[in-house]
Amino acid sequence: MMNNQKQSLMTILFVGATMTAPLMAQDVQTALKDVEAERYNKAGQTLTQLATSSPTADNQFYLGYYYLRSGQLDKAKETFQKGAAADAKNQLNNIGLAGVALAKGDGATAKSLIDNAVAQTKSKNQDVLIRGAEMYTLSDQPKQNDPAAALSLLTVADEKDKKNENAEIEMLMGDAYFLKNDGGNAITKYENALAISPNLAEANYKIGRLYLRGKNYAKAQEFFKLAIQNDPEFAPTYRAYADALANSRAYKAAAQNYELYVQKSGTTDPEQLLDVARYKFLAQDYQGAVAYLDQLKGKVNNPIIDRMYGWAYSALGKNAESVEALNRFISTAPQKVMADDYKYLGRAEAQLGTPEGDSLSIVNLEKAAPMDTTENLYREIGKKYYETKRYDKAANYYAKTIQNDKKPQNNDYLWLGLANYQYAPRVGRDSSAAPMDTAQIRQVKQQYYLRADSAFALMAQKIESDGKKYPLAYYYRAGANYYAYPKEQEKAASLAGPLYEKFIEQALSPDSTDKTDYKRYLVTAYKALAGFALLKKDDAKAKEYFDKVLAIDPNDESVKRALEGPKAAPTPTAKPTPKAPVKKKVATK
Repeated sequence: MMNNQKQSLMTILFVGATMTAPLMAQDVQTALKDVEAERYNKAGQTLTQLATSSPTADNQFYLGYYYLRSGQLDKAKETFQKGAAADAKNQLNNIGLAGVALAKGDGATAKSLIDNAVAQTKSKNQDVLIRGAEMYTLSDQPKQNDPAAALSLLTVADEKDKKNENAEIEMLMGDAYFLKNDGGNAITKYENALAISPNLAEANYKIGRLYLRGKNYAKAQEFFKLAIQNDPEFAPTYRAYADALANSRAYKAAAQNYELYVQKSGTTDPEQLLDVARYKFLAQDYQGAVAYLDQLKGKVNNPIIDRMYGWAYSALGKNAESVEALNRFISTAPQKVMADDYKYLGRAEAQLGTPEGDSLSIVNLEKAAPMDTTENLYREIGKKYYETKRYDKAANYYAKTIQNDKKPQNNDYLWLGLANYQYAPRVGRDSSAAPMDTAQIRQVKQQYYLRADSAFALMAQKIESDGKKYPLAYYYRAGANYYAYPKEQEKAASLAGPLYEKFIEQALSPDSTDKTDYKRYLVTAYKALAGFALLKKDDAKAKEYFDKVLAIDPNDESVKRALEGPKAAPTPTAKPTPKAPVKKKVATK
């Protein structure tokens, strides 16, 4: 009976052993797959448990490898040292220590450790050769890699792969060529890996990464989609796919894919979460961006967070919060300040509704304008000055708008003209300007009116070159020319008259899309032309224009009075006088 019990126990123990060893190997393979997929938290839990329950040299290497890949160098070094002490003949942990040395930029130590490990195993251990090569390719920093040394080790490993069944060798060769900036050979090696393992997501991901580096974003996206089809859980694909989409200005899709990367990897890395916030901001999901930024509070000391808060709050209309965050960013990281920081700060200040905010808004937009290569902020500054009736400043900035724009808008010329036109009558009344005598005032006024005329003329020319019309350009030109010569009535009339006629011609036959009601402008034009006719003593022509005014507005009192002519003096009741003669009205001439 005892023997039977012993036999049963032996059976259980041995059956358990045969089941446990495959399970442990399976756990290692799953954990290593998690490392490649950047599911570091999950991989760390599995490998820590294995190294604790069975602290073999191999398990210590796998745990150290996880620490190395997740950037925990001190823990990696400590774990590799434990593994080396556990089995001096097992060279994998020395390979791991070489990886730590490379990550710290100590290439000489790394080379010594790898060369010694290869020598100790007489260049026969394929794992040592492959892992040694991998350590040389883990980083894209020149002082932390050596792709030539990697290829040398992989060539030896490949010779031992007689049946050409090891896709990892091809993948690492591809990585080495990637680091050498040899895209052609890199793609060939990744394709070789796919020939061995057709559903290898990492291979399609890395081909896509090559196209991404070459700025062929459409091609990169094709391969990232293939990688996702191969393995929807391979997290790095989503991050790279997001970058390709963002570079194609598909910001919403980019944000969605970066968020998928975070979900698939399970990362809590603040820098990764900050990237999601960036993409959400670009996708105009400002509330989503703020939600991610809120997760980072107290976890990361990065002034960029204040920038992102400032930009997002500005877009959400939380202007006081935006101003506070951006001022904090600019004061703590002045070396990182860019045009957008001043731009969003200026826009937020403008919305505070205070005189100080209005003033500071312009100051910050003026700082941003020369640096901004995406928007012509001079236009925005000009608009703010115009709205606050600082027409001289508005004119200056609309002129800068046109000077700094490869394709100025038609409205830029309109506002340039209007700003000059509006400021002209204020010349001499601006307390902030230098005092001028009467002659100087007249001369400066004329300059502003003529600048207005020039701007309106350029606007009309641009619009008409496209086969369209803008009647008011001639209306404003007429006014500018008339007021430019207040002491020379005949000259003013000769210049303004044809322009009013041109305005009337276009206003009476506008473009089909033009819905402007020109009645009040026509009234002004007809009255002006009537006045010019009277100046020439052409009463009949004047009456013709006055009649056109009455056709628009039969109750126009000023025109009625003009047509009636001067009224007769009232007759005193106490002393009758002869009936006064009827005076000719303008209408009868």
